[in-house]
Amino acid sequence: MRVLFAFLALVFAAGTLATAAAAREPSGSIVSFGRYDTRIAGKPEKAERTASGVVQPVDGHKLLEQTDLIVGQPGNTFGIELKLENFPSGTASLTIRTTHPPLTNPKTGKTTTVSEYDWTSATGENTYFCFSFDDGWEIAEGVWTMQVLHEGKVIAEKKFKIVVPIN
Repeated sequence: MRVLFAFLALVFAAGTLATAAAAREPSGSIVSFGRYDTRIAGKPEKAERTASGVVQPVDGHKLLEQTDLIVGQPGNTFGIELKLENFPSGTASLTIRTTHPPLTNPKTGKTTTVSEYDWTSATGENTYFCFSFDDGWEIAEGVWTMQVLHEGKVIAEKKFKIVVPIN
């Protein structure tokens, strides 16, 4: 009986240690999502792994509506704000990935279903990522998934349903 108890105690301790180690892994928790108003900062930066080929830094954002149903029309911006957890102080290297229905860039003729770029974010504050419908060709109805990755592992994910008005 003592051997069984010792074995069970060892199994419990190993499970507790594994849970504690996983809890210290870098992660992200979404604090808000939906439609946003954003303030553009600086010039667009080259991002060859995105549908448009560029990303536009922003220096401010305001949540207009917390929703995962987004109307696909030029000017609409949707995204996520997240808190980075269990990262060392300083900056975190992240990959921002958005999977979407096929989009064809009319300038390049390239069709893509995944847009992603690398970004660094301060670890002590919330961070914001978005997708803006700047041009009509960037709009496609269906499920869009935003993911934030750290060292190849998804640390946050949010699905949005994009609907296109008939008119």
